[in-house]
Amino acid sequence: MLTIRPAELDDAPTIARVHVDTWRSSYGGIIPQAYLDSMTEQNRTFVWVRLLERQGHELITLVSEDHNGRVVGFISAGPLRHRDARFQAEISSLYVARGFQRANHGRRLFMAAANRLAVKGLKGLFVWVLADNPSRDFYARLGGEPVSEATRSFAGKPVKELGYGWADVPRYD
Repeated sequence: MLTIRPAELDDAPTIARVHVDTWRSSYGGIIPQAYLDSMTEQNRTFVWVRLLERQGHELITLVSEDHNGRVVGFISAGPLRHRDARFQAEISSLYVARGFQRANHGRRLFMAAANRLAVKGLKGLFVWVLADNPSRDFYARLGGEPVSEATRSFAGKPVKELGYGWADVPRYD
């Protein structure tokens, strides 16, 4: 059975592993290899420990477990990190391990986080997605519409990102 639950501090190493593995398997050829190679489970674990310590204040981090109780995906969301009057909430990370993609982990993580953001009273939801991300249509299937574009530098290479938005934070029953 697929389980969605709040992330705990002890989940940081597993979240870091999913984070690094999905970036390496999904973004090769999009993000410079030197950047991908510089990502390690150790440095990502440190980042996730710091983020999870903020869990519950502003940040929502949820994990998805497979039927064996292994963390195979995660989502992190909270208040918008940039200025845009249309949106108050943002998904900052949503990753599912390669062997578990297209098995409802991502969709259920999105829905659970959106529900929690809506309960907090935040209006409008936003997410940045790499334009060349092969899974970017996931957000369109959930009702997101392209609303912004930006170019960011990863290891000196300009990479285009698309912002998807929802006028209201979706609620799911």
